[in-house]
Amino acid sequence: MSHSSQASPSEAPGSEAPSPKPRRLSPRRRVLTGISVVAILTLGLFGASTLFDSSNTASALRGHPEKLRPGCTWDSSGYFVQNCKVWSESQQRHVIVQIRASSGSDSGVYLLDGMRASETRSAWTTDVQAARVYDAKADTTLVMPVGGASSFYTDWDGGAGSNNTIIKQETFLTSELPAYLEEQFGVARNNNAIVGLSMSGGPAVTLAERHPEQFKVVQAMSGYYQTDNPIGALGVFATQSLVSNYVSGIVNMWGKPGGTRWTDNDPSKNVGKLAENGQVLVISSGNGFLTPSELAKLAPQDQISAIALEILSAVSTVLMQLQAKQSGASVISLPNYGGHTWENWGRALGDGKGHVLEALRNNPPVTAKTTVVSASGSPDPEAPAKVTMAVKQAAAASPALDATVLAALESTDASSPSSETSSSESAGPSDASESAAPSSDDVSASVPAAPESAAAESAAPAEQSAATTTDPSAPEPAPSAPPVSEQPASSTTTTTPVR
Repeated sequence: MSHSSQASPSEAPGSEAPSPKPRRLSPRRRVLTGISVVAILTLGLFGASTLFDSSNTASALRGHPEKLRPGCTWDSSGYFVQNCKVWSESQQRHVIVQIRASSGSDSGVYLLDGMRASETRSAWTTDVQAARVYDAKADTTLVMPVGGASSFYTDWDGGAGSNNTIIKQETFLTSELPAYLEEQFGVARNNNAIVGLSMSGGPAVTLAERHPEQFKVVQAMSGYYQTDNPIGALGVFATQSLVSNYVSGIVNMWGKPGGTRWTDNDPSKNVGKLAENGQVLVISSGNGFLTPSELAKLAPQDQISAIALEILSAVSTVLMQLQAKQSGASVISLPNYGGHTWENWGRALGDGKGHVLEALRNNPPVTAKTTVVSASGSPDPEAPAKVTMAVKQAAAASPALDATVLAALESTDASSPSSETSSSESAGPSDASESAAPSSDDVSASVPAAPESAAAESAAPAEQSAATTTDPSAPEPAPSAPPVSEQPASSTTTTTPVR
């Protein structure tokens, strides 16, 4: 009986009787249990996604002009205009922005004020009822920043006036305000128009040139566009000193006249960027002859200034039209009349509305593209060769390419340098039908001008490598610059917008 006292392999010495084996579920029960677990997980995920979706919708309510946003108040002008305080980190203060929500679209129209902008409300809600011109059928959010007198809606290098006020209007309008509009009103960052008049006419064009990914179309009324010259600088000085007592503003804003900052902010010298990015310019001015209603409203001294300012603007506008046309930009010139008055600008706002809305609805958004630059940051004349090298290196690492293709790549431009630095600065219209590999047009549009033979050599290998890729699961060769849509034919050489 000694065998009965011996511990079985499954029992530890001195242990009690073995515990019963766990019951195994039948195949039918295992299937039912699996289905139950899947159902419970599905319901849980559905509930969580519903919760997240509802929270996102609540935090980014699009349309619904009748709904007051948090922290905003209704404006006395009516038309569902709200007064919202938007924090500007760069200026360390709240900026009042008067906003009328769209009926449901994600587009926005920024309306900049004039030389004597008030710090309490935009003249677009008093002198012109912009929310009545762009009514509910227009289906776009109106954005009317308050303030900015004599600021030229730019980032100043130094302080303004005796209080040394920080002015970072460009940062606010293109970075801080878009984030707020996206969160509270559902306005897209890449589907906007910008409108300026008088003092803000030129800056509106400059902001569009510098931020094409934000603004598809710009409308400028009675503006001054040739500022990077002695007469233009004198006009800036007169505006700042007479209106806002910014006697040092002409230097504190962009530095000494004639410097690079003045060139960068001269809309006429950068108008080619509108052509490069497929943006639309709607432009107009009066003829300087006051209408009977303008004569009735204006005091004699104001009549003189309204005539003189509009004649100066008319000359600048005609010159800007010629410069824009010569650059290949899409320009819509609106016929107008009258003096330098809000009556003139209200009429122009209505006349340009159709063109602005058409561009917002039909033009593709502008997306970032890459250009090859040297280590110092300047455009590299060897850019096409370096793009070829980047494609060749990516092709060599791809197992999907045939050996003959690699041999063809190695035989092109064998002496070109391999080091490269890329900078994502410029922008171009996006196109859903673009190929994954850049064509020769794409490369020449994203880099400085180069001889045609060099551009052709750099483009051919990229097209060949894409055409011979046979394994769909293998990664495609990655070009150093993402493809951009075809640029206007009249703009064969391009420069990248300065941010």
